[in-house]
Amino acid sequence: MLLRLPPRLVLRLDAICDASLALFLLASSWDALFEFLGLPVPKPALYAQLLGAALVALAIVEWLVAGRPGQREVARGVAVGSALAATLIVVWLLSGRLPTDGHGDLILWFVAAFLALEAALHARNGWRAA
Repeated sequence: MLLRLPPRLVLRLDAICDASLALFLLASSWDALFEFLGLPVPKPALYAQLLGAALVALAIVEWLVAGRPGQREVARGVAVGSALAATLIVVWLLSGRLPTDGHGDLILWFVAAFLALEAALHARNGWRAA
């Protein structure tokens, strides 16, 4: 059974998580950080930085819409995006084609699990009866 968190709180917590991930991705030209964590270094860093910029925008939208009209629609979109991202990470991990080490694999499995949980929480809030 999923946690019973208020939809407003789920959006606000997710906004904080998205902003944190955005900062990490915006720093993707810092190869030593990715190497230290055992994660593949994004080449070129531009694509990871663009994703970071998009996550900043998403975090702002989630924060501002929490508890307001449109909250359910945003939750639905985030649920789909999070589920897709979790699936992509798992597929890449299972393919064995990622140049990661043990630390990187662990981090990516954690991120995939977190995204799956996030997707489930948002789906519950986005599609529940009004």
